[in-house]
Amino acid sequence: GEYCERVMGLDGTLEAALDAAAPAMRGLRFVLLTFGNAAFSELLRNFCAHARRAGAAHVVGAVDVGAFELLRESGSPCYKTPLALATGYSLDGANSHSSGSWKAFAAMRTGEVARVVATGLDVLHIDTDVVLLRDPAPFCMCTAAARAEFGDASRFPCSALRAADVAVSSDNMGPSRSVAGGAAYHGAGTFNSGILLFRATAAGRRFAAQWHRNVASPERGSRFWGKTSDQQVSAARGA
Repeated sequence: GEYCERVMGLDGTLEAALDAAAPAMRGLRFVLLTFGNAAFSELLRNFCAHARRAGAAHVVGAVDVGAFELLRESGSPCYKTPLALATGYSLDGANSHSSGSWKAFAAMRTGEVARVVATGLDVLHIDTDVVLLRDPAPFCMCTAAARAEFGDASRFPCSALRAADVAVSSDNMGPSRSVAGGAAYHGAGTFNSGILLFRATAAGRRFAAQWHRNVASPERGSRFWGKTSDQQVSAARGA
């Protein structure tokens, strides 16, 4: 049936994963993109289960073959990232985000985000520990249905986000507090790359490509030199 066709179609390529996710896009050029390895199988299962329940188009980049097989078996749109195809790579998951293993992961996922944005899709790069209660696509794309709820007269109008080429969350996770504080924290606080939106506009594609380049091979002496994570680079890009 449909499940078997979806599983058989997942051959490990990004193209096949995007094809599997396409029906959930419902005509919107928008996809959630996350990454994970088999060591975080429960988080991956939880993320995909909530994304399916919310009806959100999503793709998971598997960091190892074990994660790909796990997700493929469940029918979740997934593919093998370059690290899953590499021999001997293992993500150590250190909280310092400064190990060689983590830097390789950061270089890979920024490159994969840029790769998907280059296909013409708006991408919401999202951590696997995010639990989706609703499909974010209508709000992020500011559809007619979303404007009915989040119009310009509402507390959280979607039009401002629709106009952005790139948007990033911060460590202030309370939208109400942000509104009350006039978004002061977002202007000077810590950016959090757990949720990053890239539009497939010229500026959005350029930002994504530069983000990857400044993570993977920063110019010596630049403000990106010596940064240990993609989050630090994205913060420096916005500085």
